[in-house]
Amino acid sequence: AVVTHGWVVDGEGRKMSKSLGNGILPSEVVNQYGADILRLWVASSDYHADIRISKEILKQLSDAYRKIRNTARYILGNTSDFDPNTDQVALEELLPIDRWALAQLDKKIRAGYDSFEFHQVFHAIHNFCVVDMSNFYLDVIKDRLYVEKTDGKERRAAQTAMYIILDQMTRMIAPILAYTA
Repeated sequence: AVVTHGWVVDGEGRKMSKSLGNGILPSEVVNQYGADILRLWVASSDYHADIRISKEILKQLSDAYRKIRNTARYILGNTSDFDPNTDQVALEELLPIDRWALAQLDKKIRAGYDSFEFHQVFHAIHNFCVVDMSNFYLDVIKDRLYVEKTDGKERRAAQTAMYIILDQMTRMIAPILAYTA
């Protein structure tokens, strides 16, 4: 398969050139933000039209990246005492909200990869982390994580869902955020 794309232009939509002084070297981006932010910029760009890059765009992507990374960190922190070999709850025994959370990630991301619409993959992952996880699911299950008995079934059910979500999310971000995954 072949994917074609538009030009890379500055944030104003002007062609980039040395004489205008509006060029951004990939090495500068990697040195300031890391290679995953550069990879995220490429993946988040709708390549059907000219692709914009600027310090402001990179800053916004850095913030979006942090949301994805911090969602993963939160899940890691809350599954540190979870051993899937001994603590995992059967899927049919999960609470409805846990099953709901598990169902949210996969659909849009696979479709985006299959159609080479990587910007849709980025937006689906980011929205999953912000809307589905942080703004809803992870907020709702806090009491189960912090109040229930350490080995209680309701807490282990939430940990099971988070473990599966993080496993799936890691696999899905790996082509874009290789170092983070």
